[in-house]
Amino acid sequence: MPSSISWMKKSIDLHANGKLLLTGEYLVVAGAIALALPIRFGQTLHAEYGDHQSISWISMENGVSWFTCEMDPVSLTIKSASDHTIARRLKEILSAARLINPGFLKEDGISITMSANYPLKWGLGSSSTLIALIAEWAHVDKYILFRMVSRGSGYDIACTDRDSMFFYRLKDGKINITDARPGNALINHACFAYSGKKQATAEELSAFLSETTFTDANIERISELSCMICNTDDPLLLCSRIDEHEEILGRILRKEPVSKHFQDFPGSIKSLGAWGGDFAMFVSEIGNEFIKTWLKQNGFSVVFCYEELKISV
Repeated sequence: MPSSISWMKKSIDLHANGKLLLTGEYLVVAGAIALALPIRFGQTLHAEYGDHQSISWISMENGVSWFTCEMDPVSLTIKSASDHTIARRLKEILSAARLINPGFLKEDGISITMSANYPLKWGLGSSSTLIALIAEWAHVDKYILFRMVSRGSGYDIACTDRDSMFFYRLKDGKINITDARPGNALINHACFAYSGKKQATAEELSAFLSETTFTDANIERISELSCMICNTDDPLLLCSRIDEHEEILGRILRKEPVSKHFQDFPGSIKSLGAWGGDFAMFVSEIGNEFIKTWLKQNGFSVVFCYEELKISV
């Protein structure tokens, strides 16, 4: 993770990458192999220490302030906030970081600016980048902090300091990460479009864990499909593997695949992350330029191909 820390200058600058989950959604929490893509969109944290007696927090989105908060640096009591629900969540994460590292936030005062370089409604990791940035700032393990304040597999936390696609597996409490290289089909025959809907991932995951049933065979097949979807060069094979992935998850979730809403699209469509919101992947043998044109003509204004999302290194 690119960062620079200068205690002599009493300032900190940190960066965390956003994410997309291409395969394995939901079942990744049950041990399935998932395919994760760190992306060029993310958040930065800039902190300035001073002699004032408060923690002053500003969150920015593309240069515009959307949240402000002031806390007591000792008790973390919220003095003022533009949104008290968000402020309580922020306090929860800061308090958890302090439990891990009791020396965290013992300075007299600090001003923090959190900046996102994309619209947060896109759902590309605003929560995971916040947790990872606070963890690095507090000098604590980001996975331990994540477990204290969130549920989920942690794949999004893994994305925050990686710069290329990878396979992610959480099994028996142990994380396994393996580098992945996308095949020609993902690079040249797939586009990612924002649906215009923000899905509450935590609520969707809770419902999945409490209300759905799945088998070991489901987990194994989704794991196999994750590898196949990543590696294939043939766009028609990619489409068939996406269709099977959607069929399995649709049956488990008892939900209609997103493709049912776009039956005139000449290819296959896959939900990404929590079904029903955020981004979807559109695949066609005709290629990226056709997909982009089709999506724009059908009302999608936010569309990227793989090369436009990946992190340039």
